[in-house]
Amino acid sequence: MPEGCIKSRIVSFRLSDEEHGTVEEASRRHGFASVSHFARSATLERKSSEPMRTPLDVEINRMWRRIEVLTTALEALTGVALDLST
Repeated sequence: MPEGCIKSRIVSFRLSDEEHGTVEEASRRHGFASVSHFARSATLERKSSEPMRTPLDVEINRMWRRIEVLTTALEALTGVALDLST
């Protein structure tokens, strides 16, 4: 579902203070702006075969693509293939 879609449904569930703290900590650790965004992403991830993509995952993937571009450019300049798998 695109980010800009209007969300008109509410799903609500109760958590103990301890559970909320655990979920809030996981939300922050994965780079989500709120527990709501984290819960939505985790829930929707379960229905697809694709793994959950957190904001941190997106940023890491962006950096890897940039590294690949820079590696290709460096290889073209030096004429030497670089192995970044280690």
